[in-house]
Amino acid sequence: MASLSKVATKVVGPLSPKEFSNATALESTMNTAIQAVSNASATNAILGTEIVTVLGNHYLVVLYQLA
Repeated sequence: MASLSKVATKVVGPLSPKEFSNATALESTMNTAIQAVSNASATNAILGTEIVTVLGNHYLVVLYQLA
C-alpha cells in the first residue's frame, strides 16, 4: 500500500464571490497560490487543486508532493 506521508496542502482564501466575477484576476490569484508552494519536491509536484465553498466564500486547496 502506498504511503501518503509526502503529500501536503496549501489553502488560499477566502475568495469572495465578487472575486469570481473577474476571470483574469481570479486566474492570477490561483496561479500565484500555486507558485507560492515552496517546499514541493519538484516544479511539477502539484497533484491537484480543488475549490471548497464555505459560507459563500471560496477557498483554493492545492495538493502537492513534498520534497
